[in-house]
Amino acid sequence: MVEVLSPLGESVSSQDSTTPPVLFVVGTAGAGKSSLVTAFQRWARFLEVDVLAINLDPGAEKVDYDTEFDVRELVSLSDVMIEYELGPNGAQILAADLVASRADEVFDEIEGLSCDMLIVDTPGQVELFAFREASNHLVSVIGQGRACLIFLFDPMLSQTPSGFVSQMLLSSIVHFRLGLPTANFLSKSDLLEPEALERVLDWGENLDILEAALYEESAQQALDPHSGSQRAEFAIGQLRMMQQDSIQAGLTPLSSEHEDGMADVLTFAQSIFGGMADSRDGYAGDIEHERG
Repeated sequence: MVEVLSPLGESVSSQDSTTPPVLFVVGTAGAGKSSLVTAFQRWARFLEVDVLAINLDPGAEKVDYDTEFDVRELVSLSDVMIEYELGPNGAQILAADLVASRADEVFDEIEGLSCDMLIVDTPGQVELFAFREASNHLVSVIGQGRACLIFLFDPMLSQTPSGFVSQMLLSSIVHFRLGLPTANFLSKSDLLEPEALERVLDWGENLDILEAALYEESAQQALDPHSGSQRAEFAIGQLRMMQQDSIQAGLTPLSSEHEDGMADVLTFAQSIFGGMADSRDGYAGDIEHERG
C-alpha cells in the first residue's frame, strides 16, 4: 500500500489553476469502474479530501455514488433506443457520440466547481469512450489540460498470461488514443486467491517472468488439440514489442469492496498535479489502520 503523500496545506485547485484535476476511470465492461468511483468518493470523504463524481455513462441503470453531474440528464440510452429505433449496441454508439457532441454543455454544468478532484465514471464499453473520435474532444473539454486515466485490469482475464498481455495492450492503446498520464490497477483484487494475486502482480512488475509464463502457456496449448497455440505466440510477439518500447504494466492491486488501493489512486494524482490537502495531517496507512 502506498501512503498518501504529506499534505501541502492547500488543495490542487488553488495551486496551479482554478480547474480541479480530473481522473477518468476506464476499463472493460464489468471491470468495476462505478464501484471504484463509489468507494473512492466514500474513502476520500473520510480523509476530508473533496472529491466530486461525474457519470458519463448514458446507459448506467443506477449509480451508488453522489453525482455532481449525470450525463443521463442530457442523453438517456433508453430514449435514444426509442427515438432512433436502435438496439442496445447501436444506441450505445450513438449515445456516446451525442454525449461528446454536447461536451460544451457538460463543461457548463461542471465549470466553476470547487473541489480537490473530479473523478469520472466512463461508459461500460471502453471502445465507446476511447475509440470514438468525438471522445477526444469530450476529454479535452472536461479535463482542461489537467486530466489523467485510471485503467482497470479485470481480475479474471488477468489470471492467464495471454489475457494479462491483452489488457496491457488495451491500456497502452487507450493511453495512446487519449494522450493522458495513465496508471494501471488490478480491480477486484480481493476476488483472487493470494497465490494468484501474487503471480499476476509479478507479471506486472517483471516482464521476463510474464514472458516465461507465456511460453509455458503456449506449450500447454500446443498439447491441447482443442486449443491452438497461436494466441500465446501472438501475445509473446506483442510483449516483445512492448518491451522494446519500454512499456511496463506497473500494476497496483485495488479492492473497492475493502477500499484497498484508494491511497494509491490518490497518490497517482498527487504525483501529477501536486498534493491534495489531507486536513487530518496524516497518512493513508495510519488512517486506514484507525478505520480497522
